[in-house]
Amino acid sequence: MAPTDRTSFPVLRTSAVPGPIGESLKGVHISGNNVASFTVGATAVKAGQVVSISATGLDFTVIPCIAQAGSQPVGVAITDAAIGAKVAVAMIGCIVKVSNYASDVQIDASERLTWNDCAIGGSVIAASGGTTQPLVGRALADDTGSYLELTPILVMCGARSTIHA
Repeated sequence: MAPTDRTSFPVLRTSAVPGPIGESLKGVHISGNNVASFTVGATAVKAGQVVSISATGLDFTVIPCIAQAGSQPVGVAITDAAIGAKVAVAMIGCIVKVSNYASDVQIDASERLTWNDCAIGGSVIAASGGTTQPLVGRALADDTGSYLELTPILVMCGARSTIHA
């Protein structure tokens, strides 16, 4: 049976907490100070979504990351942001929470994670052999695929930007 892609990004159950950059982090940012500010491109961003540089030619502009040609993950949004607004993005070395792409696929602690083509954008999947895939991070805990939980990961976007089979 094929995995079931999520149809919407999980609603975070945690309440907003004050963060080191003075914004509401919604419990997504766990640790690390390698956080940069970007402008949101053509699609609004939610806290916990993996983001990539927008291919529109605009400097420091991100959109939710979806596996497609020309897209390269740069980090994980730690705040919600509307189109044109600023968004805080946790980058390499930070520990954050992200969403598994499917509600019925488990991710094991220590697995390498990559992007996927789930239509909601910004979620992760365990890396598989046989292809070259952009590296998003490494899972720090098991994930059951629950709609209500986000998985803690070590962000590694750009470290070794691809995973080779």
